[in-house]
Amino acid sequence: MADFVKIAHRGSSGSCPENTRLAFEQAMEASVDMIEMDCQLSKDGHVIVIHDERLDRTARTKGYVKTKTLKQLKKLDVGAWFKKSFKGERILTLEEVLEIVAGKVELNLEIKSVPRGPMGIELKMLFVLSHYDYLERTIFSSFDYHSLRRLRELAPDVRIGILYRDGIADNPFDAAREVNAYSIHIQQELATADFLERAGQLGLKSFVWTVNEVKEMERFLSLGVDGIISDFPEKFWKIKPRKR
Repeated sequence: MADFVKIAHRGSSGSCPENTRLAFEQAMEASVDMIEMDCQLSKDGHVIVIHDERLDRTARTKGYVKTKTLKQLKKLDVGAWFKKSFKGERILTLEEVLEIVAGKVELNLEIKSVPRGPMGIELKMLFVLSHYDYLERTIFSSFDYHSLRRLRELAPDVRIGILYRDGIADNPFDAAREVNAYSIHIQQELATADFLERAGQLGLKSFVWTVNEVKEMERFLSLGVDGIISDFPEKFWKIKPRKR
């Protein structure tokens, strides 16, 4: 088996509704090293695990996460949109996720940037993870480099990942230096040999997203990436070991 960090994107989101208990449990059954998931704050300040700011895609209702209380969010079904057989899956809090993973995997928590949303998500995430003794097993990532700067000020020793995609004006390597980043998480179309070499020169781990085909996984591994983020983590086990 090829040696790299196997990361499930929002859990096993290719075969289960994303960011749900089922998606996380299936990812662990696939023996991943890490699960990536998305964090926002509810109106009443709870850390909620959900990707979109709006609720229409995965909860089939109008409105925004930031305008709903935890009690209101817990009434929503986030499974049926994916497939009728997944009806009844509920939005999770970060605390509930930590109970589900129970120390079996590391976490990559993406901090979502929500305009005019509740403030203080970085401190609340740190508090929850500290309570569960999970800080050393977590990477914090974000496209919002301001949020990562706040996080670094609050927690000098946590692992931070710079998220980078097409359309971001900021230089990701400058941002990485500023926050003393551990890793850089690159949109696969931008993960060129030159980019990966530069990351390596700066001592950054390189994780590529979102790679769902085995041949593409093998190609990125041949370029020297340290980890792959995929919707289909079970495919990691189909990768052929590289010849030495």
